[in-house]
Amino acid sequence: MQRNLASKLRPLLRQINGRYSIVTPLVSCRPIEMSPVKMSERTGAKITPKMAKLQKQYQEDNGKPVFLKGGVMDNVLFMSTLVLCVVGLVGDFILWFSYILA
Repeated sequence: MQRNLASKLRPLLRQINGRYSIVTPLVSCRPIEMSPVKMSERTGAKITPKMAKLQKQYQEDNGKPVFLKGGVMDNVLFMSTLVLCVVGLVGDFILWFSYILA
């Protein structure tokens, strides 16, 4: 049993001063490719015209942040999130001040 378990754990063990200790991988085992090759060339996948249009839209340098480049619906969601955050903060301040003053 121990021999079988040790052979399975051998890649995770490192020998230090005659004793084995567990080594945790801090980096991925596969090398990271840093070459400027497009994803479609690496995987062989075809980019649809719709995807090409979306890539062009989101990669355009027009000064907008990426979370607002999706159009009107992105703006509505962003503004509603800001409003809900402000309402929540105001409600929190009212709650805490009522506890302090009461």
